Amino acid sequence: MSYGESNERERSRRGFRTPLDIGMGIFYVVIGIVIMVTKSFGYIAIPAIICYVLGGMMLVGGGFRFYRGIQDLRKK
Repeated sequence: MSYGESNERERSRRGFRTPLDIGMGIFYVVIGIVIMVTKSFGYIAIPAIICYVLGGMMLVGGGFRFYRGIQDLRKK
């Protein structure tokens, strides 16, 4: 595999990863907010502290993925 093929493959991978990072970041943020607001899923009641911790982790992870996607867009 030559350097040109490797560089082209990396660009195509980055071209796919950027929208995926942005989309998944938005998805994680929305799910984090839903978890923090609902506090119950069907018949299962979840303690508030677990909802806040899990929702906060989803918000931080989603924010990081969104930020990484935006940074990749700026590099292009």
